Amino acid sequence: MNWFMKLCIVLCIATSALCTTEASATDVDRTTGAASRAQTAYERGIQLRRTDAAASLDAFRESAQLWERIRTAGAENGPLEFNLGNAYMESGDIGRAIAAYVRAERFMPGDSDLEHNLSRARAGVKSSFERTGGTLLVDSVARWWHLVPRSVRMLLGWLCWLGFWGTLAAWFIRPSTQRGGAGATPGAAWRVAIITLLCGATLFGGSVIADEYLHTSRPRAVLVDNGVTLRKGNGDGFEPAFVETLGPGVESTVIETRPGWLRIELPDGRSGWIRESQAAQL
Repeated sequence: MNWFMKLCIVLCIATSALCTTEASATDVDRTTGAASRAQTAYERGIQLRRTDAAASLDAFRESAQLWERIRTAGAENGPLEFNLGNAYMESGDIGRAIAAYVRAERFMPGDSDLEHNLSRARAGVKSSFERTGGTLLVDSVARWWHLVPRSVRMLLGWLCWLGFWGTLAAWFIRPSTQRGGAGATPGAAWRVAIITLLCGATLFGGSVIADEYLHTSRPRAVLVDNGVTLRKGNGDGFEPAFVETLGPGVESTVIETRPGWLRIELPDGRSGWIRESQAAQL
């Protein structure tokens, strides 16, 4: 995995530089140093895992803090989130590890290493829920289009859209003698091409629009604290929404926000209020 980690460092540095339009040389050097230290700390944690568990844990936590610092500075890419998730996972922070892996899925759909690590992290979550029909349907449909990266779907959508209008314009400016009679078969081929391009633009473009809609209308959150109590209102004085408490790694949908509080809905449809600091919002 060394080559992959080195690639992650390069991508993180490049993304940070691109996201900061007026970044100075000092800022770039600082980001480069943070990425290098994060990678070094992670490798040190791996080396100390069998000989000094406490020092290994500290190294993984240091790595997570450094990767988090780079992300907070504005870098956004799959390898960064993947590395961050690995560091959190090794440090025992399952909730934040799952949050990082889920964010990485937006950039790296279908990546086998990411899917394996995310599945391993989810397997460590103590609370489990049966998904309701509506949630299951939306997640199932979204899972299919997320097999193709968002940037690729956007590119294909634009290509189909431009191809649709270009083909339609070409069909209209063809000589009228080629639109009927002996030209009926070629005309049918033109219509098939136009319809296919329109369907492609609708499919790929629609999936990108749906992503944005779901991200804004159904924002997700992952619990990061132990013993989280869902309450009936946004305050510690409200009664619990149900008896059991929840642990880190529980994934939910944010349905309402108030200063310092989130109202979340669990996969089984139950809802309640938690402190904003008890969850990582995606």
